[in-house]
Amino acid sequence: MSLTTIKDYFKETFLWKDAISIGKIDKNQEKAVCFYPSKREIVKMMRIGGKKNAKYNLIPITILLRYTKNQSLAEAKAKEIYDFFDERSFYLNQKRIFVIQQSNEPIWLGTDEQNVYEYSFELNFYEER
Repeated sequence: MSLTTIKDYFKETFLWKDAISIGKIDKNQEKAVCFYPSKREIVKMMRIGGKKNAKYNLIPITILLRYTKNQSLAEAKAKEIYDFFDERSFYLNQKRIFVIQQSNEPIWLGTDEQNVYEYSFELNFYEER
């Protein structure tokens, strides 16, 4: 499972119509979302018998949302995205995916230099093997 696969799933299932990217957000767009590999420290899990005995792969992801200069609209969209991913289970490429949020709500980042509101989401995607 790749960031592209997850981004495409979000775009198609959430019905996201605005700017969407991987690795770098488009700061020229007032409504944009970007998927990043997470920079969070993830403790390596050792499995008895090695990787071949693992039940799942872990993919930690950060999502950044830029959404308007209106705080109420930005907060509502952030909540909508949070609820979309919260404890979600679905199939991609015939593999079951579980999503676990790493916070109890969207992470408010304030506004950027253009006064556009930003929120972040920290998620763990578990892909069954």
